[in-house]
Amino acid sequence: MNKVPLAIAAYVLAILIPVAVALLPPRPDGRGLAVELGVAVGFIAFAMLAAQFLLTARFPRLASPLGLDRLIRFHRVAGVLALLAVLTHVGILIVIDAEFRAFLNPFDDLPRAGALWMVLGALVGLVVLTIWRRQLRIPYQWWRLTHGLLALLVMLIAIVHVFQVGYYSSAVWKMAVWALIGVAAMSLLVWTRVIRPIRNLRHPWTVVDVRQEKGRAWTVALEPVGHAGMSFRAGQFAWLTLDQPPWHIDAHPYSFSSSAVLADDTGRVEFTIKELGDFTARTGDVPVGARAYLDGPYGNFVLDDTAAGAVFVVGGVGVTPALSILRTLRDLGDDRPTWLVYGTGSPDKIIADDELADLHDQGSLQLTVVVEEAGDEWQGERGLITEDLLRRVLPPLDERDLAVFCCGPDEMMDAVIPSLEALGASGDRLRAERFNLA
Repeated sequence: MNKVPLAIAAYVLAILIPVAVALLPPRPDGRGLAVELGVAVGFIAFAMLAAQFLLTARFPRLASPLGLDRLIRFHRVAGVLALLAVLTHVGILIVIDAEFRAFLNPFDDLPRAGALWMVLGALVGLVVLTIWRRQLRIPYQWWRLTHGLLALLVMLIAIVHVFQVGYYSSAVWKMAVWALIGVAAMSLLVWTRVIRPIRNLRHPWTVVDVRQEKGRAWTVALEPVGHAGMSFRAGQFAWLTLDQPPWHIDAHPYSFSSSAVLADDTGRVEFTIKELGDFTARTGDVPVGARAYLDGPYGNFVLDDTAAGAVFVVGGVGVTPALSILRTLRDLGDDRPTWLVYGTGSPDKIIADDELADLHDQGSLQLTVVVEEAGDEWQGERGLITEDLLRRVLPPLDERDLAVFCCGPDEMMDAVIPSLEALGASGDRLRAERFNLA
């Protein structure tokens, strides 16, 4: 069942709640259709901003039905729509009535105007920094910190603005509703970024191995200290903090690359991390014995027991969740057929190449490696992963109950997902995960 339409309908109903509350008695006199429309858009924008905190609160029951990729993309789109709703709210009111233009006039009320201009600037900053973070070369950890602080600022000023205007919050119970929505939203961020990491102090891990892989990648192995460890489903991810406290800005989500069976039997988990020029460049310098902290597991990039087999189309370090699933199937003795189409820059960047070749030789994996550049000695596929190539190396995706997985950089996934859908992979059978959250 495709849960996306149902989720969108639930979201639309949720952001209309403030409008419904405003219309309930006691209700003030109307001020004309245009003004009331502008106010209604403002209340919708308020609800959309509050919902943004919920979408990123790491609730498994929220993310699992939709998938992380869909949830994050929806969060981005909803953020842009929330900005447009705020601008529409402001635009309608300042065009209709000079009284509302005074809200933005610093000569009329400097603190009020300053706060409102601040929130408009913060909203624009949130959207711009998210969409163009990589082009602006903003490190992920600093973007994440700034994103959280700006979001708190916007929500706080939004609550104060509703109370200051007071037209639809004169009743105590309505004031309580607006306060509850705003405070609950901000509390979700505080829970995710502060309280939950503090709780994770009770479950430390230690680094037991750091080994270099091909393609400027490192595999970091962890074992639990004083607790049973973490069970996960192969393909899931966790937020990892290495050699820093769990609330540090370097916390980052990484897919498990090790077998889920290994974690259950020994407690050991592994993550394969590629050097990307930011804090990940220091991964190879993390000493054995260093403290680490995990928050997870998260994600539904997992192979269900009902699937007849699995198809993986991955790029670069996006191979890591596929490795976890393949290793888990091997350790369980699960002989369901699997196909892996692995795109990478050159043969010397193929992560776990020997292990993948062994799985291929054993007959449990049909492996196709596609390299962009290679010398004459390379006998495999060259170029990019195209629909023609997928049609040639994969079984008919519309005729078999195969789970289809796609993971990699944005550019690769934007090109590959439509191809997979054209070949018959769609709905819940197609699971995608980008390793760029912003």
